This record gives sequence, structure tokens and C-alpha cells, in this order.
Amino acid sequence: MKALRTIGILVLVAGLMLSSVGTVFAGGPPHDPPGKDPKFRGEKRGFCGNVTLVTDGNVTIDIGKGLTVKVMLIERARYKIPRVMNKWGNLTEFKGQLEGGNLSALEGRRVVTLAGNGTGKWESLKLLLLPVPGLPPLHAHRTGNVTAFNPLPSGENGNFGNITIEDVHGVTHTFDLAADTTYRPREFSELTGTALYDEVIGHFVTVVIKGDPKLEPVAKAVVIHRRDT
Repeated sequence: MKALRTIGILVLVAGLMLSSVGTVFAGGPPHDPPGKDPKFRGEKRGFCGNVTLVTDGNVTIDIGKGLTVKVMLIERARYKIPRVMNKWGNLTEFKGQLEGGNLSALEGRRVVTLAGNGTGKWESLKLLLLPVPGLPPLHAHRTGNVTAFNPLPSGENGNFGNITIEDVHGVTHTFDLAADTTYRPREFSELTGTALYDEVIGHFVTVVIKGDPKLEPVAKAVVIHRRDT
């Protein structure tokens, strides 16, 4: 099973790097001075390496031989995390799967990205966060429509309530809430009581959890996906 999983991830990486016809591929580091971003205005290019720095929505990737490239992570790009986020999603969904819901969790992690620089700066078109070999995912998620939402902010007897969702297969999943369960995007993080209930109940959400989702653990975060009307 591990061998099949590894092969699957390699196929994903190869598919991402080859997904754009006419793209200039990063078969090796570009011939630019060390520490400088490669300049290929108007082209697309694949990059793979470890993230060394995250600042203001930009990730700096070490692509080898003393070269780095800075790539801006934009909302409309597509993101995926094998075994955690198996379908391509947007930046908000991607951040919801990271530790603390923050892009800084990418530092030290290995990524592969297809980027374009039509604006003169590299912007991610697709980005794949590679799993840490030999380690289970730190986070998992379940998605579905909220059928029941019973938060208890006071934490009566250590109980902070629960949330129940129904997935696309009609299967329900119930998760306990905790004192530090967060609600995203940020606009929902300060809501409480009826205001929070109205934004959650009946809506499509992603419940982010730690550990094995089969154990129905505590919800670390609830990401609310609002449908534009």
C-alpha cells in the first residue's frame, strides 16, 4: 500500500509539472545568479523544492544549487495535499488544512508548483504540498452540509457541544467542539450565539480534525463555504 501511495504521489507531481502545453519546465535550475529569482516574463514554469520562507502570501522555494524563487499564492490558483485534501481547492480551503490555518506552516515543507509570470512576478497556478514521508497526516477533513450545530461556549462539564454534517453519500459524521475550535474564513471567527448558528447550520462546510477521521475526533476548525447567489 505504501508503494502504491508513493507511486500515486509521484504521478500527481509529474502531472502537475506537465499539465500545461507549451510550458517551460524546470528540468534544472535556471541560469541566474545565486539567490535571485529566475526571470522569464510571460512564461509558465514548474518549480519543486523546500519552502524556506513565507511572507505576505509569498513562498520562497529553494530549487537547488543556491537558487531560490519567490511565488505568490493567489486565491484563484488550485491547491492539493495528498491524503488530506485530495481534490483541487482554492487558497482558503488549502489554508484551512494547514496547522493553525496559516501559510507559515509551509516553512520546511516540500512543494511542487506550476507558476506563471505574466505580471512580471511568479504567481502560482497549481501547487501540491507533498506529505512528510513515513508520517501520518497531521490533519484530515470531512466535508458536508451541516444538519445539527450545538455549540456550548461555556463548556459545561468540559462539553463544548458538537456539529453534525451529512456528506455527499448521505452518511452523517458528528464531531465534538472544543474551546479552541475556530471558524473560518476570518469574518466568522468572532461570531457567537445566534449569529454563528445562522452562518453554520444548513451550510456546506469542511470540518478540519487532527488524526484519523474514522475516530470522529474533536473539530479543530470549521471552514464555512458560502455559495454566492
